[in-house]
Amino acid sequence: MLYRYFVLIIGASALLIGVQIPNFVTQYQQRLDAQLTEALVYYVQFEEIAERYFEGDMQALIRKHETSTEEVFRAEARPLRELVERVARYRYQQAQLDSSSFPEQVWFVATQADPELRASTWRTYSFNVPLTQQAVITGAVFALLLVLLLDCCGGLLKACARRLRRPQRQRR
Repeated sequence: MLYRYFVLIIGASALLIGVQIPNFVTQYQQRLDAQLTEALVYYVQFEEIAERYFEGDMQALIRKHETSTEEVFRAEARPLRELVERVARYRYQQAQLDSSSFPEQVWFVATQADPELRASTWRTYSFNVPLTQQAVITGAVFALLLVLLLDCCGGLLKACARRLRRPQRQRR
């Protein structure tokens, strides 16, 4: 009987954790959008320069900075390259999340999300219990899978314990 209460507590906890998954994905998307918007403020200015002098080729603008005789322009090359790479990375992630189904979004955030963004999203994560259809379904599936896993492990342990006891009885 105590085991059933334990399973109920585990199931309820898993449900509460499961409903957080869509919320985390949403908060990650919001952070990604904010970071992209901030990066684009500076990127657009460099993009205009590249358009005016290099037919829109940002790599040519970076190379011009890298090969400049002026030390200050050479020093700007690295931050400019990092900005261009960051914008490309954020745009790619945003495109992946926008064009994916919810399970694919969860998988993407779990496996391919920007580690720095994912970590900062987790640090500032705001726990709540959204009662959207997506959250309820995710929570129920997560709880069901965890309870099934727990029951399977419990069954295997019981079976192993019975097997270990049987040979001892036969020897007596």
